[in-house]
Amino acid sequence: MSAQKDHIKKFFNHLSMSTLKLVDEFYAPEAEFNDPVVHIKGRQKITEYYRGLYQNVESIQFEFPSIVEEGTTCCAVWTMHLRAKKLKGGEPLSIPGMSHLVFEPDSLLVGYHRDYFDMGAFIYEHIPLLGAVIRTIKKRLHS
Repeated sequence: MSAQKDHIKKFFNHLSMSTLKLVDEFYAPEAEFNDPVVHIKGRQKITEYYRGLYQNVESIQFEFPSIVEEGTTCCAVWTMHLRAKKLKGGEPLSIPGMSHLVFEPDSLLVGYHRDYFDMGAFIYEHIPLLGAVIRTIKKRLHS
């Protein structure tokens, strides 16, 4: 396994509220981070974002069935297994997604990170009233 692939797996499977210092070992100082919710720049803002995300997490684990690497760019296909107090009553969730990561040249620091996943499956469908509306819309679209 390449150093980049190993670095990705270790970071995501070891990050927690008590290990937020890992952000400094994974992201470049002016790294850019995008997901369906935010577009932020800088390690400090990324750390704050993870702090907000992880404050209600009871457990989180990532499976990486595929990480494709081309030079400094990696595309990591993942499934996040998550238990969070405020999502689905703390029941386990499995969310598929993909991360596009670009490492700084000659470094294991990520300068660009973009996540792709279904925000509805992750959050919106597990909010009582909103979830029912979204599930109804999805059923109508698929019928």
